[in-house]
Amino acid sequence: MPKKSFALASLSVLVLGTLSACGGGSDDASSDGDCVVKIGGIFSQTGAASAFGSDGERAIDLAIQDANEEGFEVDGKSCTIEYKATDLASDPNNAASLAQELITGFEAKFIFGPDLAAAVPPAATAVQRAGDVMQFSVSTGMDAYAGKDEPFFRLAPTDVKMVNEGYIPAVAEQLPDVTSIAMLMTDDDTGKALAEGYTAAFEEAGVEVTQTEYYAATTTNFAPIVQRIDDSAQGVFIGYNNDSAAAGIMDAAAEAGLPPVFITRGISAQPGVDRSDDLQDYTWLVLGADPLYPANDEQQAFVDKFSDAFSIPDGRMTYFPFVHYDYVGMLIQAMQEAGTTTDVDAISDALRGSSYEGVVPLSFDDEGLNTSPMGLGILRDGQGEVITFGGE
Repeated sequence: MPKKSFALASLSVLVLGTLSACGGGSDDASSDGDCVVKIGGIFSQTGAASAFGSDGERAIDLAIQDANEEGFEVDGKSCTIEYKATDLASDPNNAASLAQELITGFEAKFIFGPDLAAAVPPAATAVQRAGDVMQFSVSTGMDAYAGKDEPFFRLAPTDVKMVNEGYIPAVAEQLPDVTSIAMLMTDDDTGKALAEGYTAAFEEAGVEVTQTEYYAATTTNFAPIVQRIDDSAQGVFIGYNNDSAAAGIMDAAAEAGLPPVFITRGISAQPGVDRSDDLQDYTWLVLGADPLYPANDEQQAFVDKFSDAFSIPDGRMTYFPFVHYDYVGMLIQAMQEAGTTTDVDAISDALRGSSYEGVVPLSFDDEGLNTSPMGLGILRDGQGEVITFGGE
């Protein structure tokens, strides 16, 4: 199956908005031939994960607004998008009811989210029962569904590609003097599964994981945890968490006198930037692009637009907009390629093996697995940079 490449002509089109789509059938078309596509969102707008979840929801909202303002056609019909956002409230237990509300109440054909790995299975179950709904999520939990000939698409490469084939080898190359680390992970099924995979990846790259410490996801006092780290560790790996927890771990590690070397996953540049004077090395995984270190003027323009639109203080935008915004445009292009906004199977086929040049480049392989480029962000001596890897 040949790679399908979709590109938009200008940043005004790249900056999408409230989306509606139309299909090839008459059921979804109004009397004047127009059509409406309904998109739902399940994001943590409140609670512990809200820093990322709010940015994900805002990115979808902004993309839909921009798309509606620009206008688009599917199968000769002028289309718009209606959007309904729901609040996961950082609680996976809310996912099933919110997904059902969007599917049956709002009649959404496309759902973005949830933003928590543990919330993906209950939402995906609702999507599978509906039979004609597509789901997009950046969360690790989507790896159990994407690439299996169903309408599930992860908004990032699999953890295997991110870890074994990308981020950890890049970390080992950039930090050749770090040969032993302690790993900190949340005490849940996802944290434990990731710890196993990361341990193997580090050891394959020549870095020994001397110990793994688990802690409750609700932990705010990290002093007792870092005090259990052995003095032989040359750095700390902080996995599967958020910026506030990473900041707490780093501050506690500094008070305990541990080496100021931190390797992170699922965390932005911000905790490191805020403590750059006291750090030796800080690394983070970059998905899409990094708002503090944009690669080009187009990315910087998007950061400025997004921050202005939602009154976000300088430097406080997360990477989540980069792994959500352009996928709305990619979905529209897939509908245009398929000639429908309602035939989920046809739209899924159009997404598989496609690429899209938006603010950031996106791509899926023929099975529907994400092959978009990633990067290693590294902060040392007060200077930050992003080293790109991956992508097809």
